[in-house]
Amino acid sequence: MYVSYHQDDWHTWLPLAEFAYNNAEHQSTKKSHVFTIYGRNPSFDSIQISKDTPSGEVSKKLQSVHKVVKEELESAIKHFEKYADINKAIQPDFQPGNKV
Repeated sequence: MYVSYHQDDWHTWLPLAEFAYNNAEHQSTKKSHVFTIYGRNPSFDSIQISKDTPSGEVSKKLQSVHKVVKEELESAIKHFEKYADINKAIQPDFQPGNKV
């Protein structure tokens, strides 16, 4: 879950983090945690966002989150590509008539 660089605003993101966690599909069951317990997925009505927060501020924060997530995903892709390339087996050069 993303919080600001200084990690001093985690409490403002807690309701969204809780919703995301509860609505995430479990790898083994292929169902969300809430669905497993209650037989239904959570609705967006359960997210508590202060009505005093200007929508532009929320939008800017979400854009910031998206930027950080994009950068982290790009970094992860480079990391995985690096290790995938290292671990690739060298393909033998078979020619017609070679015994295999």
